[in-house]
Amino acid sequence: MTDWKPMPHPLLPVPDAEKIYRVVGDAKRAEQVWMDKHAQRAQIMAEERADPLVSGWEPPIWRVVYALLGMPFVDASWAAAMRAYLKFEHAVKCVLISGGNRSGKSEFGAKTSMKILTSMAESRCWAFHTNAPMSVEYTQPLHYKYLPPHLREREIRSETTYVAYKQKTGFSDAKYVLPNRSEAYFRNYEQKIETIEGGEVNIVTADELLPPDWLQTLMFRTATRDGWIMVYFTPVQGYTPTVRVFQDGAEVVQECDAFLLPRDGGEPDEARALGLTQQEYAEQVDAKREKRPATCPASRPEDCDAWLRGEPSQPVVPAGRTFERVPRVMKCVDPEKAVVFFSPADNPYGNPMVVTTKVRSDTAVLVRERWYGIANKTISARFPKFGPIHIVDPEAIPKAGTNYLFVDPASGRNFFMSWFRFTPQGVYLYREWPGNYFIDEVGVPGPWATPDGKHLDGRAGPAQESFGFGLLRYKEEIAKLEGWRDARAPKPPDMSREDWVAAWDDEDTDEPVEERYMDSRFASSAKLENDRPTTLLEEFDEIGMNFIATPGDDINEGVKMLETLLYYRQDAEIGYFNMPKFFVASDCTNTIFSLQTWTGKDGRKGACKDPVDNCRYAVLSDCDYIEVLTPGKKPKIERAGRGVY
Repeated sequence: MTDWKPMPHPLLPVPDAEKIYRVVGDAKRAEQVWMDKHAQRAQIMAEERADPLVSGWEPPIWRVVYALLGMPFVDASWAAAMRAYLKFEHAVKCVLISGGNRSGKSEFGAKTSMKILTSMAESRCWAFHTNAPMSVEYTQPLHYKYLPPHLREREIRSETTYVAYKQKTGFSDAKYVLPNRSEAYFRNYEQKIETIEGGEVNIVTADELLPPDWLQTLMFRTATRDGWIMVYFTPVQGYTPTVRVFQDGAEVVQECDAFLLPRDGGEPDEARALGLTQQEYAEQVDAKREKRPATCPASRPEDCDAWLRGEPSQPVVPAGRTFERVPRVMKCVDPEKAVVFFSPADNPYGNPMVVTTKVRSDTAVLVRERWYGIANKTISARFPKFGPIHIVDPEAIPKAGTNYLFVDPASGRNFFMSWFRFTPQGVYLYREWPGNYFIDEVGVPGPWATPDGKHLDGRAGPAQESFGFGLLRYKEEIAKLEGWRDARAPKPPDMSREDWVAAWDDEDTDEPVEERYMDSRFASSAKLENDRPTTLLEEFDEIGMNFIATPGDDINEGVKMLETLLYYRQDAEIGYFNMPKFFVASDCTNTIFSLQTWTGKDGRKGACKDPVDNCRYAVLSDCDYIEVLTPGKKPKIERAGRGVY
């Protein structure tokens, strides 16, 4: 065999001369096969260097982002299938790419931008970085790298084209214009936000610490052209306000095995983290020590296409070992947004083995940040155990149980109402109001709270804006939702609507409710009405609805009780002896978001507080399962201190 040594490449292993000889048998023929394979490899490498936009390799996770964004250069049917698998009803407009070190985030942004600019005439790109020097050092060279070859050969200044680049100073005037009149502008966050007001843009890439108010403005700037936004960063700054906008209340729709985060006390599995076999990992180690090209790839990224095939996309976890599961894709509360996580294994060109060596001895928090792109929450939501196991299909909620209604009233915003069913299996929140459904005179009201970059407990959503309902109107809503017979009967012609609704009772109902509770702070506060002091409890009583004041407002006591009911061991098999006792119907989206988000740091004005308050009150109140012998009727049961119904 020849002593000729080929160049290394992270994805194209050198032809293995000994293996070829074993297969071919004849030394001369084996050498020719080896030379032919090397020539093919060299040709691929040359094409890649000459035109990385057309000939460059892309990790499988990039196509997932293309599918989520509905990019025009991926197969539409495949993209639709991927979105459906990930539970997205339609393409999104904004993706947060949270990635570990050297995971290829910036490369992704630059190449995707160039694809749009070259394929869509007169399109416009804004590429952001922290400041101008960082843009020159990191963002602009990547745009230059992905320019078509003929535009990199020389400086071009014409009526329709403007490309002038120097490594030291970047693009002249911090912009370039392609022959099809597409243009790119390089901007930074040290500029005033007014510089992005009023423009129209097809694609925005934002590197690192994009401020949350800029994100909101950019969503409007891309709307006219039906454009896309890609925000990417390594979460060394933790759970920043912008991350909060994306991830608060988000649903993890795809996970992966975190082989660098063992849960069994064993060592991290670097080989599987890189997608390699133990033999391939050993070959990589030997090649680096011997300073020669390896006969295997630097890493083997996760096969995201396998998700659709129902096949393993990563190496199989060894028998007897357990590792953390970490998010790969998140579906945000805002249906226009998504989160995708990149790791160094996705980018063989980034020398991922070196990154594993650097992070393997770090704390779990740093491994999550630097390898898996997971931002550390220094201020966590108060219910960290709340997750998918607690969210159940409405049809799966037991039909037999004792129902209770909890109402958190307020002035200046709508009441928030929650219906709970106490069963032998646990407590189920089966309805909320307002919810994600049609309300007479209102329509579908939208969310109660939304993620916010400035407030830990979110921002008040449109459902909090007062519908102008009086107490009788609230009674109508309750009666219709619970199926009171009186609410279905026609109004007598000789009665006013007010007198008619006030006369309704729930003695004959589709959904018996044992008791109704109301937040004691607001419900028991006296106010002057018709020259006499009265309370909200008394006013409801006058229109035929009886409420009980909730127990004292010890927030910590309620939180601890709710945590107790939510608890289960995540490292043990789910079963009778390891099962939470508090569940939420999947269509109670406002409560789900609130339980995922609420920290309590925003105090009594926190946007998520009302749904959480109802949950706290439910587990603190004297509620219990009572066996109902006659469906549709309230049980005549003696209860201590309550009297007889």
